Amino acid sequence: MLKINLFIFELSLLFLLINSLEDFQQNKTIKYLKFPFQRNLTLKDSMTPKQFFETSLYNQIYIDLIVGSNKQKIPFYLYLQQYPLALQSSNAKSGEVKGIYDETKSKTYKAIKEEEFENEDLVKGMLSTDDFYFDSNPSNIHFFLSIENYPLSHITEGGKIGFKFWQKNEQPENFKDLTFVTNLKNLDIISGYEFSFIYDSNNLCEDKGILYIGASLHDINKNKYNEKYYYSTYSSVYLNGFWGYTFEHTFLGNDIFERAKTAFFYPEFGFIVGTRNYFEKINSTGNWFAYFNINKKCHSTKIHINDMDANGYNRFLYEYTAYYCDKDVDVKNIINTNITFFSKDFGDILSLNNEDLWMERNDYKYFMILQTINPENSWIFGKPFFKKFHLVFNQDKKTIGVYTNINNNEESKELEESINKTVSLIGIVGGMAILVIFLTNFCIS
Repeated sequence: MLKINLFIFELSLLFLLINSLEDFQQNKTIKYLKFPFQRNLTLKDSMTPKQFFETSLYNQIYIDLIVGSNKQKIPFYLYLQQYPLALQSSNAKSGEVKGIYDETKSKTYKAIKEEEFENEDLVKGMLSTDDFYFDSNPSNIHFFLSIENYPLSHITEGGKIGFKFWQKNEQPENFKDLTFVTNLKNLDIISGYEFSFIYDSNNLCEDKGILYIGASLHDINKNKYNEKYYYSTYSSVYLNGFWGYTFEHTFLGNDIFERAKTAFFYPEFGFIVGTRNYFEKINSTGNWFAYFNINKKCHSTKIHINDMDANGYNRFLYEYTAYYCDKDVDVKNIINTNITFFSKDFGDILSLNNEDLWMERNDYKYFMILQTINPENSWIFGKPFFKKFHLVFNQDKKTIGVYTNINNNEESKELEESINKTVSLIGIVGGMAILVIFLTNFCIS
């Protein structure tokens, strides 16, 4: 009888062990994708400052993906503030940009239904599916094959990945699960709805980095990112689905120069756009006025674009004033105080200094904040902001997060989740095995 009871007891412990392992695997296994990105940009040494600003306005960062049974390599450009996952077809009608992707050569391509869009570069698109290859196995992904684009849109020959979250009043109900991130989550390729654009360095002249999708950075690389230094909050919901946030105070040094000011996040834009209050402040602070108006060591130029975010919101369709200085100018003499965006959610984490805001190239130093007459009078956080801060966006929760401290030690390596999982599983198995042996001996004795 004792042996039977002992057997039942050991069997119960075995089931407990199995359940513990299953719970551990469900809770601790982190699935994510990482894609190297780079920028489609050529800056010639012979460029004038005006040409530099005009060429650099578009921060066309892209990743390469393999699509279709014929495994076409397609560059997909990344847009935080647009919604659909779209592809330009090589069979586009006359007047449309001819794409690389040829749906007629893919045996796995399927057309589902033609859809129309509002306030997007894409006006009409065919809801479609095809196989995408993130490893050796195909994953069937929903996307829109472009039929018609808004005439003023900045369209490339590749694809477009939109990271804007679904908003009930902005997109139809049937579009809810059609973003790239939700495609991956529904196929159980990733663990969560998080994504991040992380540059390899803070150097404004360098344009390579990693796109992470599916987990927070502290779950991917625990050596570099510590969760206790992570702060997040909701994107301002009244912004019609745009990723943005309203800061309580904006400081230049220790002086508050504006309150309750909204900022929109645009990694697809090459600069930061400042408010009227900001430029009024720097014109009356330090030597800005003198350098630009008296000794003529610094200069300005006017630029204009009409094909970015143009359909519906017109956020970028105004004339910009861009600023630059001669190479021998010490920009610390012009303005040498940080600009800080303060809120109760982030505190004073989001602060930019001179090194973040001036880019030296050839004979000039370029100021990375542009001035405009945009009636929204809001901040636009483009490439320089994403260079400085490691942000995490959650498309499902609609949250924006940032790390107050990052370990940039060269020896800090990205943790391999499979190794951590194996070590932890060994620990659990070993611990449970010891427990079984101990309790078994205890019962026998």
